Amino acid sequence: MFDDFQDMDEVEQGFASSYESDEALGEPEGLVEPRHSNFFVGHESAQERLLSLINSGAMPHAMIFSGTQGIGKSTLAFRLARTLLKHGTPDSNQDNLFGDAAPAEITSLSVLPDDPVFSKVAAGGHPDLLTIEPLEGKKSLDVNTARKVAPFLRMTSADGGWRVVIVDDADTMNRNAQNAMLKILEEPPKNALLILVCHRLGAMIPTIRSRCRVLHFDPLNEAEFEAMMTRQMGTAHSDEDKNIIKFLSEGSVRQAQKLTDDNGLDMARKVLEQLNAWPRFNMVDIHHLADMAGRAGKETNFEHIENTINKIFECLVFAKARGISNLPLPLQHEVFTTMLNHYSLEAMVEICDKLKQHFMQSRFANLDKRHAVLSAFNMMMEK
Repeated sequence: MFDDFQDMDEVEQGFASSYESDEALGEPEGLVEPRHSNFFVGHESAQERLLSLINSGAMPHAMIFSGTQGIGKSTLAFRLARTLLKHGTPDSNQDNLFGDAAPAEITSLSVLPDDPVFSKVAAGGHPDLLTIEPLEGKKSLDVNTARKVAPFLRMTSADGGWRVVIVDDADTMNRNAQNAMLKILEEPPKNALLILVCHRLGAMIPTIRSRCRVLHFDPLNEAEFEAMMTRQMGTAHSDEDKNIIKFLSEGSVRQAQKLTDDNGLDMARKVLEQLNAWPRFNMVDIHHLADMAGRAGKETNFEHIENTINKIFECLVFAKARGISNLPLPLQHEVFTTMLNHYSLEAMVEICDKLKQHFMQSRFANLDKRHAVLSAFNMMMEK
């Protein structure tokens, strides 16, 4: 992702030692919100890049952290914020907070939990940090929320250092909200940093993207994801279940947590069990699965069934198009190899597209979820 950056302690010590050192801090296991977490795995290139910007006095006034949801972007945003708030390293074009003495080089973005800056940020009480995110029950950031950013960043820092705003789910801002954000980007104040955490970079208007330094995040690799799974979900899951979680979450720890928290793993198992019988499905079991999808108060069951089916067929289309025979572990049942050989690429693409459109229509038109699941399995037998 980024090259030509060196001298990062955690990288030199290796992944395992980095994991152990954070464990020693005594942070509780389980899913920890980014502002409370000092545990961080992966994204070494991104961390090196940020350290280089800090130490060279070249920190921009606005950055976009872009990548899949749940892979550590928000956690790294808070790590960066704590580092700036603790050390007060200024931009090269801004007043030197250290006088004539050169500041010591910062070698890590880790601020220990017993540091006052860490506790203030965790409690949401640091006067120089503002966190913006969708209100509870809302799926997007509105213009009134976005308008809070500019006045905050223009205020004088309480400690004479940086003022930082973290906007989570920034890609959910509507056009008016993004236009409101533009005002602070056009005339950025000194010692101010705006971090936009974005899961869909294409949802950000070009004028915002052009005024921000974009930092791209790749999904966690297998070792990193395994470490996070073990930390957050323990070792109770079987290897088979872990393979399903890895396959469906695509390196997103938050998606993995969602799978295990609201019956998603069980729904995925049942879908795979039914597909293993293709093309002669057990209709009694299919009807039972459909009943679970339509159960009142269990709306996420349908969502997980939809996501699992779509993900499987997307994977099969990709494998067919690329001539890949080594499928991910959850799809290494012989039936999926048979499906690859049975369907032409055109037929598989058509089935995949029909399933996506079918599920999308079912959700937006609020159609019967039970019937939607039954119809989906019928589509898999049409060709």
